[in-house]
Amino acid sequence: MSGGDVVWFLAIPLLLWLGIQAFASHLIFRRSRSFRAEKEDAGLDVEEVAFCAEDGTSLHGWWFPKPEAKGVFLVCHGNAGNVSDRLWIPQDLQDLPLNIFIFDYRGYGKSAGLPSEKGIEKDVCAAWEFARDKIGADDQNPPILVYGRSLGGAVALQLACQLPVRGVILESTFTSILDIGLREYPWLLPRLSCRHPFRSDLRIAAVKAPILMSHSPEDQVVPFDMGESLYRKAPCPAGFYVLSGDHAEAGWQTSPEYAKALRAFIAEVIS
Repeated sequence: MSGGDVVWFLAIPLLLWLGIQAFASHLIFRRSRSFRAEKEDAGLDVEEVAFCAEDGTSLHGWWFPKPEAKGVFLVCHGNAGNVSDRLWIPQDLQDLPLNIFIFDYRGYGKSAGLPSEKGIEKDVCAAWEFARDKIGADDQNPPILVYGRSLGGAVALQLACQLPVRGVILESTFTSILDIGLREYPWLLPRLSCRHPFRSDLRIAAVKAPILMSHSPEDQVVPFDMGESLYRKAPCPAGFYVLSGDHAEAGWQTSPEYAKALRAFIAEVIS
């Protein structure tokens, strides 16, 4: 075998492995830099804000203030798009006495950098610090609720297992990205290739705040039994609600019982 053949013999598996890594990361972080809407399209008072993560990464978000607000509803969005796809959240919750803060992880929207599990953990902690400073709250028991949907549920748990929050709301989320990979993409060899496992099944045990969860049996992206399994591990369970609709549709908009429970939960933990 010639020297060139040896190089190719070694290079081909390496290139294949790098390709698997890149594809796996793309499946997790379907980020977008393009905005589908502007903050004013919500028809609400809103501030465009900039803040920095611990490592200096510049982050971007939209702050929807509420007169006489009693706290902050911190939104951790899913793996696709950016803040411009989530204007329906402050619109739907404008009746609540809460400031609503939606921010983009690194690599999404106007936030700098590239997404990673460790990086996003820094981002959500920075968002918590920004919200706490914005309302002038102490750092022991600030009136902050964290909401996460799908991948955002894992991000919410990254925050809640480290910093104090009044409550955690998780929708359509998973036990771990590793479990998703083992079930849906076994050919990617997830035990070896998964660089961003997002082990919510391990983090949830450290959360001291009450946890409200919901999931739809019709979810075609995150299996319903994963949501059930994660909830069973919650140290402070506050209710598990069965939603209707697929992964993109399921939520308080399509499940009146859950919408009522969500508002009751918020009122209880923020008072």
